[in-house]
Amino acid sequence: MATAPLEKTDGMGSGTLTFAFRNNTAASISHVDFTGTASVGGKVVASGSSQGTVPAQVKSGEAGFGYLYFEDVSSVPESGVQYEFKASTSPADTSSYNSAPLDVTQADNNGKSIIGTAVNKTGEPLTGPYSVGVYCFSGDTLTSSTLDYATESGDIEADATVSFSHDLYDTPCDTFTVGVSGWFK
Repeated sequence: MATAPLEKTDGMGSGTLTFAFRNNTAASISHVDFTGTASVGGKVVASGSSQGTVPAQVKSGEAGFGYLYFEDVSSVPESGVQYEFKASTSPADTSSYNSAPLDVTQADNNGKSIIGTAVNKTGEPLTGPYSVGVYCFSGDTLTSSTLDYATESGDIEADATVSFSHDLYDTPCDTFTVGVSGWFK
């Protein structure tokens, strides 16, 4: 695991911890969900859960991105924090309501938003909502992540396209990766 710095939300008391992970199993995985804790000196000071990962299905040896949402980070200091993660997964298949990856065909940063499209190349019909995960970098360092949704939210057939416009909320994001996912029908 590699993590970005904890992003504390001003005035809310919550925070997000963006991370990168690798599928070190022999099989492709889906429905990748993480829980995690933040500890200082052996004492847990916050716990949280992931809000989806990119890509929706992760092949053996492939890397992915996610973030933990911590509801209360008021006890998390600026340094000296240890993070522990636990993952749960499902087999990567096309069973009903298993997570389905879409192929991002365009993703452009206009300085305010990441705007683009993704196509259903699974060969199967999908249903929404279609999550759009944007992960920003500064050089090789993962700096932030945000989650949004595609404009379309209903059913789409194989080779159909969804579009998205993802507001960056003044977050620097010159280098980024985007993942879009839906659900198999």
